[in-house]
Amino acid sequence: MPKYAMLSLLVFTALISPAIEIPRDSFGIAHISASNLNEAFRNSGYAVAMDRLWQMENSRRLARGQMSEAFGDKFLASDKEVLATAYTDSELKTQFDKLSEESRMIFRSYAEGVNLAIQDRKRANQLPSGYAENGFAPRAWDVLDSVAISIRLFQMFGQGGGGEMRNMAMLMYLQSRPNKAQALDIFDDFLWENSPNAPTTVESNDDHRKASASLFPKRTRAITEAHIASMPKLTLMDVLPSIRLAQRETSTLVAESLNVPYKVGSYAIVVDGKHSKTGYPLLLSAPQMGHTMPSVVHEISISCPEYSAVGMDVPGVPGIAIGHSKTAAWGMTSGVMDTTDVFFSKLDGTDKYIYGTESRPLQKFSWHLKSKSGKETEVVQNRTHFGPVILNTKGYAFSQKSSWWMREMESFESVRLIAKASTPQNIDDALRPATVSFNFFYALQAGKIGYRYLGAAPIRATGLDHRFPIPGEPKNNWRGMFAYSQMPAVRAPESGVISNWNNKPVAWWPNVDTPVWGRTFRLEALRKALPKDSIGISDLEMAAWWIARLEPTYMQTMPLIRPQLASMLAQLRNPKPNVRVNGRFVEALEVLLAFDGRNLDGSPGAFLYSAFFRALREELFIETTGTFLSEATFRTVAQPSVILEALEGKTKVDYRQKRSTGDVVAASFNRMFEKLDEPSKWRFVASGIQFAGQDKIPYIDRGTYIQVVELPPSGVRGRNIVSPGVAELGAHSTDQISLSRSWLYKTMGW
Repeated sequence: MPKYAMLSLLVFTALISPAIEIPRDSFGIAHISASNLNEAFRNSGYAVAMDRLWQMENSRRLARGQMSEAFGDKFLASDKEVLATAYTDSELKTQFDKLSEESRMIFRSYAEGVNLAIQDRKRANQLPSGYAENGFAPRAWDVLDSVAISIRLFQMFGQGGGGEMRNMAMLMYLQSRPNKAQALDIFDDFLWENSPNAPTTVESNDDHRKASASLFPKRTRAITEAHIASMPKLTLMDVLPSIRLAQRETSTLVAESLNVPYKVGSYAIVVDGKHSKTGYPLLLSAPQMGHTMPSVVHEISISCPEYSAVGMDVPGVPGIAIGHSKTAAWGMTSGVMDTTDVFFSKLDGTDKYIYGTESRPLQKFSWHLKSKSGKETEVVQNRTHFGPVILNTKGYAFSQKSSWWMREMESFESVRLIAKASTPQNIDDALRPATVSFNFFYALQAGKIGYRYLGAAPIRATGLDHRFPIPGEPKNNWRGMFAYSQMPAVRAPESGVISNWNNKPVAWWPNVDTPVWGRTFRLEALRKALPKDSIGISDLEMAAWWIARLEPTYMQTMPLIRPQLASMLAQLRNPKPNVRVNGRFVEALEVLLAFDGRNLDGSPGAFLYSAFFRALREELFIETTGTFLSEATFRTVAQPSVILEALEGKTKVDYRQKRSTGDVVAASFNRMFEKLDEPSKWRFVASGIQFAGQDKIPYIDRGTYIQVVELPPSGVRGRNIVSPGVAELGAHSTDQISLSRSWLYKTMGW
């Protein structure tokens, strides 16, 4: 078994006369101990740049739309996409200037440390090889580089919604189908407003803010029809480019290739002392941000009189995002709140738009891109007062309005303040500035646990269907934001346990424009992995182990289809006279019925269940809906919750086509069987983590970073993992892979 890290003073000896000597443990984790805040964050910036300078270079260039300058024309599309909705340098500085003095000092100190590391690496001729290979040297790190990276992260992980153009395209597609008379009913089935039986983080008995539900406007079919009639008459080809821009498809693919943050999703569990086996609060947090080499996240500990925390940071951004202090532990998952709407405005000529009775000028911001190839390109961003224009066509401008616009950096104040918290009120005070959407979980050494749903939640106008682009008229403006006291939250829940996997916060919170939360959701798998009585540290670790293997749809789907499959099998085992039974058909039924919901590598049952579920989706919907232009889109749109509703006949459209549930199950099984190979090939292949030069690590559905923390009075203690390692190169770039492969953790040190 690998030894856990023990703190030692391992000075970075590869450099000649380093500006700062950083204590590191046996996994290369930097442990900053300083006499003041300035020194602490200068040293942390230095340590991170020693570990991840090339990753930081790529991250700042991606965030600021400057990739093509260093790497050539192949990155022009990404730069253009980023700059189409980006802030100017002046706006980045405005956000920075609005930070508290302490936060501004943290950013300046961090940048100072990064620049000291750059100087040391230059002097020692130890810059990352990417600089020489691409023919440029690192420029000095600026606070605006860190601000740009922070804003990109906040927008990526803390926003939701913005799906109005996608929904508009979906309706156009459905209206082009032979059964276009059913288009709106199908649309409602697939983009439902609220599923009251969806699993939630805050249980009904703990929800004391149900009155806030009245702030969400209700829609009717009449409202939907009137809204659709008000929209510009566009074609599918008109709308598609805006969907790619709204989802940032190109720059996200580039981010993945550069090993910088590109993916969202996370899970967390908090247990109070009364329900833990040790009698002390426990916290598990696991952000799921993909698995790259190096990891998109980093690990460090920082200790000084004004700030003490250990855990996960993101290269380029100062401070601990997820971790623990000497009095508290915390974790976060993406909140998936609808924080962005698309408004459309009629253009008045080429450079003005109509708002009410006014003709307003479009704001224009331009960037001059000079590619490494010498190619020069001007990128012009147009804005209405709502926000950046993402589509300009046929006399209309469609622009995005976001609740966090020009306010993302306010959320950094929460990152700074949370490390100082020791009471629930401290936590609330620290989280109050957050503007982007996160589920936040905490456990305190004093014994309390809690949860808050964070972000600026818009109060939208009535009489509209907010799944679609909104007419840009004064009467349709937002009515303000939810008050902090109106947002979902819980302290000391009755069950003593809080869990989340990007699921719905409370029963009354709607999906708005994106059908994320339905009757079946992966949170069920997380809860199934926990014991029903008291919970220990090993139980939290095993929960992370199990959910990487559990099939989330199994728990609700199999109880419905199992009786139908069992009936089929019984008939085949007792066939009528002169009926010849296909033995392989019987074998497939037996294997599928024996499946226990665990997607184990090599499992015949998991293979058949996956194949059956695909066939069930096709059997229910293909004839009615088509593929939504591609198989991949079809799988995304036809979610498990819709499948269950359709299978039970609870949808507006009869996708069963007057058949019984048993008939649909039988037809689905036959559809699956027609495509099956020989039984020897019925083997589930678990997705895994593939690091260059390493054997695949099975089971990818785990945290990029995982921490398990216990909070006894004698001192907070935690264990974590950041695979493959803390550094870009050298022994510490891969020394946590063995832990990851074995689902082991190392000590979180100071």
